[in-house]
Amino acid sequence: MINKIKYRILILFALAAFTACQNDDAVTANVDAMVAEPGDLLNQAFPLNKVRVEGQGLEELKKITLDNKIDIGFNTNYNSNKAFIFTIPFDEKLGSRFGVQPITFTTANGSVTKNIEILQPVPTITKTTPAVATPGFPLEIEGTWFYNISSITLGGKSISYTVKSSSSIIIGLPSNAVSGSELAITTPGGTAKKTIDFATIVLVSDFDGNGLRKEWFPYGDVASFDPNTAGGPTGNYATFTWSGSNANGYNGSSAGGGSSFLSATNTDAKRAYIDIDISANVVGAQFAIQLNTINNINYAYNFKVTDVNWTTKTISIADFKEDYGYGSNTAVGLDVSKINEIKIGVIQNDTPNPSVIKFDNIKIRYQ
Repeated sequence: MINKIKYRILILFALAAFTACQNDDAVTANVDAMVAEPGDLLNQAFPLNKVRVEGQGLEELKKITLDNKIDIGFNTNYNSNKAFIFTIPFDEKLGSRFGVQPITFTTANGSVTKNIEILQPVPTITKTTPAVATPGFPLEIEGTWFYNISSITLGGKSISYTVKSSSSIIIGLPSNAVSGSELAITTPGGTAKKTIDFATIVLVSDFDGNGLRKEWFPYGDVASFDPNTAGGPTGNYATFTWSGSNANGYNGSSAGGGSSFLSATNTDAKRAYIDIDISANVVGAQFAIQLNTINNINYAYNFKVTDVNWTTKTISIADFKEDYGYGSNTAVGLDVSKINEIKIGVIQNDTPNPSVIKFDNIKIRYQ
């Protein structure tokens, strides 16, 4: 009996020794290095970089967690006991951020946590809307990696801006901005630069003594005209009144012709606009805006006022029509470099009587 007991004890010792040997052979998961590809960044990576993890006991990778909250996908076909590969994600909605942060790898042999630094990429500028900017107007900048912006400058001078998202910024352009100025957006990742081309803006008249056309006069069935009415958006403005007369069948006001407003190279009607501040005494008053006769064609743009308050009206020259605005052909093929006069009056049919229209700050813009 005693011998049987001794035998059983020996067996138990043998099993324990065998199990201990097995445990000694088990390899604990360990990470020696994380190398970003391509390149040789060690324990650092940019978003969307592939990272090669090297170590021991890395077989049967089960989970990768970044910053204790973001699960990272991986391909098990690229997993061995000594290495595996994964891609650095970046998703604002999941809380992605830049800087040093923990990353945990869970394998069949346990889990291991290391620190990795997510680097901020250099921002890029891919598009501006509109493509040609206008001094004094907002400009939308589209691009990538607009995070942690430290400054935005135009021609070396700081400008105001609003960040819509990591891919869109609205900047405020100074009224005295110069075409060809360099826009620079600076972040911790670097600086994105782009040359900004600006529209050509010609002031026709502001009724304060500025512009290419200063002395305005009325004609036709006008009841009264005052080109020096006080209290406009930026000073004096012009007031034109029509009280029902149709003796001539037309009316208007003008400062006459002269040299062309735009250069000989500015020919495309689809790139030319008239900007004008307008108001009226009543909704429904009809403006008639006409150009000088060009190639024996009289182009005009007619519209009704929908708001008696001062507003800025922008009109594409390409939307003007022949036959004083009543023709079927538009001015899309007009050579806008030949425009040297802008006339403003009231449409006498289908308009309230009296109609008092007010206008100010007439500009022609090419972009």
